[in-house]
Amino acid sequence: MKKNYLKIPAYAALLAVFCQILWGVVFPVIKKSYLLFNINDTGSTFLFAGIRFITAGIILLIVCTIRDKKFPFMEKNEIVPLLTLGSIQTGFTYGLQFAGMISAASINCSILNGTSFIFMTIFAHFMFKDDKINTRKVLGSIFGFTGILVCFLWGGSFESFSLKGEGVMLLSIISFAFGTNVSRKVTKGIDPIKASGYNLLIGGLELFIIALFMGGRLSNGGIFGFSCLLFLALASSICLMLWTSLVSANGVGRISVFQCVNPLSGALAASLLLGENVLQIKYILSLILVVTGIVIVNTGKKK
Repeated sequence: MKKNYLKIPAYAALLAVFCQILWGVVFPVIKKSYLLFNINDTGSTFLFAGIRFITAGIILLIVCTIRDKKFPFMEKNEIVPLLTLGSIQTGFTYGLQFAGMISAASINCSILNGTSFIFMTIFAHFMFKDDKINTRKVLGSIFGFTGILVCFLWGGSFESFSLKGEGVMLLSIISFAFGTNVSRKVTKGIDPIKASGYNLLIGGLELFIIALFMGGRLSNGGIFGFSCLLFLALASSICLMLWTSLVSANGVGRISVFQCVNPLSGALAASLLLGENVLQIKYILSLILVVTGIVIVNTGKKK
């Protein structure tokens, strides 16, 4: 009998941390890409995002093709669910995210992204009978929300929070949380890698088409710029594939605790790639609170 290495705790932990490190680095790399490709308008951000997700979706569909020795065409009963998922979780969500990141600081994006579990918990409570809010989830959410307040109310004002930057980012995180719960409903019986591939491809195509109507353009980003674009596409495809497989083999509870690595790696990358000063008391305290909230929600007894 073939051994499933994904169920070995140490191996699973290593891959889970790897995924979250890459996902955490994504925000600073996107910000760096904006500088390299001279992106400063919404149409151009949509064009950049569209190319990224189309590439990522194609990569996953190629993986399915190699694995199954045939191309994973959508079945009739899969068309509406996958179109819905791609439009919500990739098209709408990442359209907001990429637009918001023009003005938002990378470290702020990492902290906000670390609180996505709060909104996932709230949506899950109303959408699923087997995923209700409990004391542990409430306590973890309080820590996470407090982390947001510390980050943006430090000094008594909202000076580091802008509606067109962090505000739009927050909307994208709420949209992603909703889309995550929608995906649980609409993709039952669909191969997870195939679903992820079409999710990224459909949303990417929507963003690309909208970008063309908005007059989006990309300047020559050079080798470093295109390397960043390729990294972002690979991060979307490889990490989504690995994460889906890890959750399938170990369950959500055992794997999702590693989300705490995401805001930490994002903060470090923001400092290294963009020179953002992340060693401020408000950022350190915010990260501690957000990470604590994630750990509380994802540890303890599971039903």
